[in-house]
Amino acid sequence: MYIERIVTGGLAQVAYLVGDEDEAVSAIIDPCRDVDEYVELARRLGTRIVAILETHVHADFVSGARELSERTDAPIYSPRLGEQEFPHVALDDGDEVAVGRLRLRALWTPGHTPEHLAYLLSESATSGPVALFSGDALFVGEVGRPDLLGAENTERLTLQLYETVCSRLATLPDGLTVYPGHGAGSSCGKSIGSAPFTTIGQERRFSYAFQPRSAEEFVGVVLDRMPPPPTYYPILKQVNRRGPALVRDVSPGRPLTPTEVSRRSATGAVLIDARGPEAFGGSHIPGSVSIGLDGDFLAWSGWLAPHDRDVVLVLDRDQDFEGARGRLRLIGVDHVVGYLQGGITAWERAGYDVESLSSISVHELGARLADGKPITVVDVRADAEWDDGHIDGAVHHFAGDIVRGVGSLPAGRPLAVICAGGYRSCVAASVLEQRGERGVINVLGGMDAWRAAGYPVM
Repeated sequence: MYIERIVTGGLAQVAYLVGDEDEAVSAIIDPCRDVDEYVELARRLGTRIVAILETHVHADFVSGARELSERTDAPIYSPRLGEQEFPHVALDDGDEVAVGRLRLRALWTPGHTPEHLAYLLSESATSGPVALFSGDALFVGEVGRPDLLGAENTERLTLQLYETVCSRLATLPDGLTVYPGHGAGSSCGKSIGSAPFTTIGQERRFSYAFQPRSAEEFVGVVLDRMPPPPTYYPILKQVNRRGPALVRDVSPGRPLTPTEVSRRSATGAVLIDARGPEAFGGSHIPGSVSIGLDGDFLAWSGWLAPHDRDVVLVLDRDQDFEGARGRLRLIGVDHVVGYLQGGITAWERAGYDVESLSSISVHELGARLADGKPITVVDVRADAEWDDGHIDGAVHHFAGDIVRGVGSLPAGRPLAVICAGGYRSCVAASVLEQRGERGVINVLGGMDAWRAAGYPVM
């Protein structure tokens, strides 16, 4: 028997290949849309993929179950309560999937979603479980968030999660190894640990969710300071319920001339400038949004959620297009019509207007604040980061809320936008600029540089 962990960068998503080595057959649990890695891994291991298992209807990435089934002819096994509309074998609590001599037994673990199944792995039909593939029900030091199906469902799901933790997961053997569906950095849990796996005993001892408390107290502690979910989650829920398009049916995109980009921008296409914040600040196409490839590109592209509009990319190098387009497909952004061939240099040479985003160092910001010059510091970090220390007098507006257009900012003064290191602040500043705000300034280096320079926080 072997268990292979496959991590998709940018999503902190984990799929698993579980195989019977003697019979050379295996299953894939929770594949994402880029299935080449699974197919290649199976080839290297000399195993045939005979089953594809889904733990639930995913919200944070496009499922690769249909794609992988198309490539391998393996059947898809998915929770009956997920009511997915593409061909699959519906599973209920206690159902088993055979993979050679191995058995994967479905364990209903609702709370993150109503249909959620985890899978208990046994080495034979008669032996006890040796591992749990917990999907998004249980992570390292955390449980799956129950608030992704709207406020009207949150309390019910949180109470289901309480029953899952107390009556199902906590009764499993302490030594059972747990392989979760996400690692640190995923938005499917509040604060997921970075270890690749855990055990039931470790979670029972150290996780806040397993400590004795009433159902009411559990609801309070799980939902306390829950960050807002990215905008695209409800969209991908529907995509994965219907069944995503196969990659072969998605437009490949192509190089675009400056004239074509200008025309597409004028007719509503979203221009994502995937260069770094410094390059964007120096010169960019009016109306474009900064989401650099070298940062949390998928997360912030998802917050922008351009699923119903054409997307054009502006890149440092033309050869970056294939990788960027492939990454956007992971979150269902399939209408990437192309990229500006030759980048911003070609745009300028064609005589089109450019804009710049003002920036200041933390030293310049400190001097302005000390001199009493009119400026409003807009801190766009998450709640926990803000609580850990912020600039006196700053206002707090999470970058995701700014992207969604939630809340209003003080008028009549320059806005110095700051995050931890300068990436999220550039995203937020570019959106504000796109919406017509004047006097927007990106603070280079962010709060990390502010603290390193010895400036005070409160």
